[in-house]
Amino acid sequence: MRVFVTDCEGPISKNDNAFELCCHFIPEGEKFFSLLSRYDDYLAYVEKREGYKAGDTLRLIVPFLIAFGASDEAIERFSAENILIMSRAKESLNYIFSLMPAFIISTSYEPYIRALSEVLSFPFDYTYCTRLRLEGFYLPEAERRRLRELSKEMVSLPMIDWPEGAQGKEDLGPHSRKAVERLDEIFWRELLCSESAQVLMGVDPVGGEAKAEAIKDVVRRVGSSLGEVIC
Repeated sequence: MRVFVTDCEGPISKNDNAFELCCHFIPEGEKFFSLLSRYDDYLAYVEKREGYKAGDTLRLIVPFLIAFGASDEAIERFSAENILIMSRAKESLNYIFSLMPAFIISTSYEPYIRALSEVLSFPFDYTYCTRLRLEGFYLPEAERRRLRELSKEMVSLPMIDWPEGAQGKEDLGPHSRKAVERLDEIFWRELLCSESAQVLMGVDPVGGEAKAEAIKDVVRRVGSSLGEVIC
C-alpha cells in the first residue's frame, strides 16, 4: 500500500511557527531566535556534540516563552490567527488523502499543528509533531525574572559564524567563540541546575532522527513498507 508523508512548514504552510512565537512573545525575538538557530546548527553540525540533536532550538526557547507569559491557549490562538497556507495545499492534501493514507510529520509545536489541521480539514491523528504542554511546567517568578534577564543578555551576544570545515570552538573567531561559550554556560550549566531544567528536559522536538522513526511508525500503522512511502 502506498502512503504519502509530508513535512509541514514549506510544502503546506509558509510559517516558521517557532520563529514567529519568539517574535510575538519575546523582546527582540527575531535576533533571539536567529542566535539560537545558529547555536543549534553549530552544536549539531559543526561540533556534533554528543546527546544534542538538530532541531533542539524548539526545546531551548520554551523556558523563555513561559517567562514572557506564553500559555498553551495563547500559543494556539496566535498560531491559528497567523497560519499562512501555500496555494492549493489544502485541496492537494485532501485529494491525496482520498487516494491513500497521508501523514504530516513536522518539528513544529503541537498547538500549531492542531490549528493547521483544523484549517486544512485534516485529521490531527495523522500528524506527528513536537508535543508541548506549558501548563505542565511550573516556573516561579524568580526563575521567570532570571530568564528575562538572560534573554536580554543573549540578544546582545554576537551572531555565531564559522569557516568552512570548522569542527569545534578552536575554529571559531573570537566573537563567535564568546557567544558559544556563554550560551553553553546558560543552557548546560545555569539552566540545567535551575527550575528551568524540567522544561528543557520535558520537551522533545521531532527532529531528523525522530522524523525517521515517525515514518517507520506510519508504515507499521498502515501495514505498508518503506519502499511504498512517497515523500
